[in-house]
Amino acid sequence: MNSISMFNFIDLAVRLCIVILSLLTSYLLLKIDADVIRSRIYVSFKNLKKYFIFLTFGFVLYLFEALITINSIVGSTQHDPVKGAILTIFQLSILIFLYHLYIAIKVPDRCIL
Repeated sequence: MNSISMFNFIDLAVRLCIVILSLLTSYLLLKIDADVIRSRIYVSFKNLKKYFIFLTFGFVLYLFEALITINSIVGSTQHDPVKGAILTIFQLSILIFLYHLYIAIKVPDRCIL
């Protein structure tokens, strides 16, 4: 398996994980009462804030990737590795934030209660 097909496989796996975590988080948001969600997010606020700052860094890189694409020559592959790395960091930042948001919202184990 060459590096391009390996990168495409990792890209697909990360996107699939993002979709699954988004669906799980949406399901919890629909299922759990708003006051309970607020209290759980309040308890995990410091942790979520740290990962939201990382997500913001990912969004800045995502904007930077768009600027590179706009300013590059059509059909040029000169910046493809840089754009790939930027998009990978962006996807991982979304994945990490969604994971920690899901952990903050989900119902704790019964043994803890």
